[in-house]
Amino acid sequence: MKETWRTRLEAALKDAGKSKREVSLAADLGPGYVHSILAEGKEPTIENMLRVCAAVGTEPIWIIFGVPISKDADDLLKLWKTAAPETRQGILSILRSHKAA
Repeated sequence: MKETWRTRLEAALKDAGKSKREVSLAADLGPGYVHSILAEGKEPTIENMLRVCAAVGTEPIWIIFGVPISKDADDLLKLWKTAAPETRQGILSILRSHKAA
């Protein structure tokens, strides 16, 4: 069976020991929401997928793309999101100069 975001989400639910209903309610999406995206093929919005991932306690990038992300990379992305544009440019300049060296 090909791994998809649905199979990864089902595995994350199992690993977390949480039911579909429990996650749906924790994500404030109605009691049958996770069942509807897993069993009925409903396509979630990205906002709802983020809420479901938070309720499961898993990284959205892993569920959606199947790409594991380290804690450091996750921290960096969260900091990047809130950084001022000039800070982002400074960071990119440092990383680019490091790559060239």
